[in-house]
Amino acid sequence: MADAGDDWGEASTPFDRGGAAEFEKRDPWQGFNRKIFGFNDFVDRYAIKPTAKGYRWITPQWLDDTVTRFFSNLADIGDSINYALQWRWGEAGSNLGRFTVNTTLGLAGLFDVASDMNLNNSDTNLDVTLGRWGVPSGPYLVLPILGPSSVRDTGTLYPSAYLWPPTYIDDDLTRYGVAALYGIDLRADLLDLEKNIVGDRYTFIRNAYLQRRLVQIEGPDAAAPPLPDEDPDMNGDDGW
Repeated sequence: MADAGDDWGEASTPFDRGGAAEFEKRDPWQGFNRKIFGFNDFVDRYAIKPTAKGYRWITPQWLDDTVTRFFSNLADIGDSINYALQWRWGEAGSNLGRFTVNTTLGLAGLFDVASDMNLNNSDTNLDVTLGRWGVPSGPYLVLPILGPSSVRDTGTLYPSAYLWPPTYIDDDLTRYGVAALYGIDLRADLLDLEKNIVGDRYTFIRNAYLQRRLVQIEGPDAAAPPLPDEDPDMNGDDGW
């Protein structure tokens, strides 16, 4: 039985009504996806999330932040390459500059010196690159352990691995250890965000993922938050 802190409620959410109809159409395999989502939720609830909570409990905040900055710095390499492939040279230069500055002055990314130099952090990936060049995403897909994805996004997993520096670590144990640390640190960073999830978790997470991808590909004005159907109780004049 889940504890009270894990209960995100039963009420519907704006993400699963009205303006989100397009997201529903992109999920034709919902029956299958919900089964994988249930499996992922079980593994997360009884294995990954407790590990992340334990990591947060034993790790001082300054060290947690340092680990997050280290992995963020590594990600800037792949981000800069993908931005170049997207022909977005400003973002490519900014991310490459961040990596160069933080790897040198920031001691391998342990400190974020680049942000103080107005080199802002932004992230992208190969899925976004393909989307910007017109490759259709295909249906929404939930992957075991990895979570929200799409047919296009899933197809980028293997080539994207070559843009992730830990892939090139020769020692298997070290490589797996670094990957595990990254996963645990990422899950720990998401603990507080769970409180923002309301209603049906599957629908909320699906629509949040699809909306974020749309914004990454088409720009910040491409997808306003989907609104609920019109509520007759809100038609009155409240003096605004």
